[in-house]
Amino acid sequence: MTFLIDANIVVYAAVDSAYRAPCLEIVEAVARRTADGKLSTAVFEEIWHIELSGRAGALRGLAGRSYTIFTPLLSVTDEIVARARALDVARLGANDRIHVSTALANGITTIVTADADFDGVPGIRRVDPRDDAGRLRLLTASAG
Repeated sequence: MTFLIDANIVVYAAVDSAYRAPCLEIVEAVARRTADGKLSTAVFEEIWHIELSGRAGALRGLAGRSYTIFTPLLSVTDEIVARARALDVARLGANDRIHVSTALANGITTIVTADADFDGVPGIRRVDPRDDAGRLRLLTASAG
């Protein structure tokens, strides 16, 4: 099973928090190629922006490592932007709408994120990284 990974998963995997261990498990599974997690160019840009801004601490090299693990990135096309603009989900910001539209345009129905704003988005199932059962089902389904 292919799933989209939100930027917060990669960032939490790199910083000390309650999310670190489960997020690191997900990123490491993708790095080992036992899980089919994807990043889009928009998600990658968020990771790079957080690294460059320093707002999450010293994350030097995080974007480069992420790029190596998640290449090829999913493209954000004109079609995806148009689809994102048409989404009627008031609680999602512009980039999150791009993430949803990128996933759906690529036949992906699962987003792994700590952001509960994705809950209830039509066509998308959110897996919270701290949901042990959900994470295990995702990684097991992805490996099989």
